[in-house]
Amino acid sequence: MQTLNVDYLKGQSQILNIVQKDNIKNNLLTLFVGIAGAWVGYILNIPLGPMLGALVFVLIAKRTYSALKLSRYFSSLALCLSGIFMGSRFPKDFSIAFFSWETSLLAVPLFVLVSVLSISLYLKFVPKYNLSTSVLSAFPGGILTMIGLGSATKSREDLILSTHTIRIIMTVITIPFVLTFYGFTAGGDILSENEIFTLSDFTAYEMLVVLSVSILSLIFAKIIKLPAGELVGPMFGVGFLYSAGMVVGEIPSITLIFVLWLLGSNLGIRFPQINIFALLKLLLHGIVIFVILLLFSLIFTVLLIPFSNQDPLTIFLAFAPGGLGEMATIGLVFGANPVFISIHHVVRVISCALFAIILSKWFLNK
Repeated sequence: MQTLNVDYLKGQSQILNIVQKDNIKNNLLTLFVGIAGAWVGYILNIPLGPMLGALVFVLIAKRTYSALKLSRYFSSLALCLSGIFMGSRFPKDFSIAFFSWETSLLAVPLFVLVSVLSISLYLKFVPKYNLSTSVLSAFPGGILTMIGLGSATKSREDLILSTHTIRIIMTVITIPFVLTFYGFTAGGDILSENEIFTLSDFTAYEMLVVLSVSILSLIFAKIIKLPAGELVGPMFGVGFLYSAGMVVGEIPSITLIFVLWLLGSNLGIRFPQINIFALLKLLLHGIVIFVILLLFSLIFTVLLIPFSNQDPLTIFLAFAPGGLGEMATIGLVFGANPVFISIHHVVRVISCALFAIILSKWFLNK
């Protein structure tokens, strides 16, 4: 009996080692495909090339080799680095600036409600999703919350995941090209070859301080369960250092290339693996949802311009239907205010979560 137990444990250990080795291999392969795509995107000088290149390469590779994986830790790393980079853009008068944004911040919950009402009606009556699936798929944010509530409300979790993923990917792919078409410049100096490969004035001491505060801010954000804590925690922590004048050196621009590569690879790997006919149907509905949300983003931008001290591009990206990390990074690359964009997206994620929880408790479970 003892021999059998030992043999069994050895067998289980060998299986675990094989699985771990496969996971490591598939993670490394995904990162390699992503970096190849990021390099091609950068060389071709397309808007947000490193992110879009990595996204497309990984998405195609995943369709060919379905075993590709990417650990959640890489996504978290990208969001942390993005938060650090955005925190370095905090102005010295941030507290004054923040309290001048009350009108646009109060408009965010209204944007969420209008979006959910419109899109849920479309999903309910056109593709004929059930009520709970339609509503949870319609929220313009909080994808993990929506999937979690989906299992509790007898919703189609696969449709919720697919709808949200397509919304985010379509936004990331479309908006940079639209902005470029209308004359906005992607990158400016921040992604230029000279800027990327030039040493910044960021000292070793400042690097140590920024990393220490980022880690502490990340831990605190996780403890209090702050939405998008991997990005928001380091952003506010590092933002405090820069707004207080405790750190003044510029974080090397190559960090942003690293962020774009990981964000693009993560989006590519998240895309659901479904047959081509189901994919075409989802894409068709995804285009309609994207257009509706884009229209609402433009309407809110126009309405808020007279009440905001921000430029129209910054307001538009604050209400754009993409993910927090992706939209803030796009804003950073296109010269918009990433702090304004990030804070509005955090409010949007919180609004989505609160409204979805209320609806699932009092309405969707009936």
